Amino acid sequence: MLDGDVHELPLNEHQGRTISPQAREILERELRLFTLPDVAVSDERIVDMRMQFAALERQQLEEMRTWFQPSIARTSIEGVKVVVVTPPSAAARTDHALLYIHGGGYVMGSATDRTGMLMAHELGLKMYSVDYQVAPEAKFPVALEECLKVYRHLVKTYAPSKVAVVSTSAGSGHALGMLLKAQEEGLPMIGASALLSPSVDLTQAGDSMTSNAGRDLMTYENHADKLYIAPFVGSARLDDPLVSPVYGTYREGFPATVIVTGTRDVFLSGSTRLYWKLRRATVPAELLVAEGMWHAFTSYPDLPEAVESRQAVRSFVEAHLGARAEGGAPGARPRMQPEIEAPERTTP
Repeated sequence: MLDGDVHELPLNEHQGRTISPQAREILERELRLFTLPDVAVSDERIVDMRMQFAALERQQLEEMRTWFQPSIARTSIEGVKVVVVTPPSAAARTDHALLYIHGGGYVMGSATDRTGMLMAHELGLKMYSVDYQVAPEAKFPVALEECLKVYRHLVKTYAPSKVAVVSTSAGSGHALGMLLKAQEEGLPMIGASALLSPSVDLTQAGDSMTSNAGRDLMTYENHADKLYIAPFVGSARLDDPLVSPVYGTYREGFPATVIVTGTRDVFLSGSTRLYWKLRRATVPAELLVAEGMWHAFTSYPDLPEAVESRQAVRSFVEAHLGARAEGGAPGARPRMQPEIEAPERTTP
């Protein structure tokens, strides 16, 4: 167990007016910022943290099984562990595939996390989720190379234009590194990429790294640099494009990319910089910034802002895969609202 300080995230009356009631409830009652004291973090403590997180994700997976009734099978592709998730609606889309790369700060996370299960269901596609090795046991570039092996297999098995990749947080760093390597090797490019709260710059550069410190679930100083970055990077340079993909070279033909972030996300600046870099390379790209949202907010099944963002991702992916997927409803369960209604305002 890691010892540290827990802080509430700030939310005043004016900020609360522009987000959903559900988001206000989460910010006020559920979310907390955890910060570490100025002490060393051992590998044993990181593994302990991973086990606690895994217990939470197992509970969430059971909920996903109950709601969506997917088929879940564990297999190996080119020696890499992969979880194949097939939602019932995927039967009509056997010629398409979804590659999913989970998040977890490079040191934890599950191939069957809630975001991946939601996206498989809502896109209605068979999902190949990479159960890559994590740090500190497996440092850079182990996870990236494992993802690339699965990528090579999928572009041989399916028409590349009918494959999409969805990734979250640290998984987006692996996904972009994978695509940059595939581009460098001359492998076929897939149809679309979706990056949810992507981690694209481990150098701590960018305005939001400072401006959103204390407003997001994450902060870098004396936190992410110890828990996530150092255990993963090892001897590699922080500005290596395969470690921090915002420094990569993107060329025409790179997959159409949609980026989702929030105004509270500590990674907002990285997402913005990546978007403009893709545009300059004439890569079809879309940047979706959700008002008042925090890091990885898209994992919440019923949060209106998350539902709306996932729906926008679905529309983008479907458009660039060339056909509309016959997936589940654009939300996790029937009671979800497809859009956010503007909050009522009272005249003083």
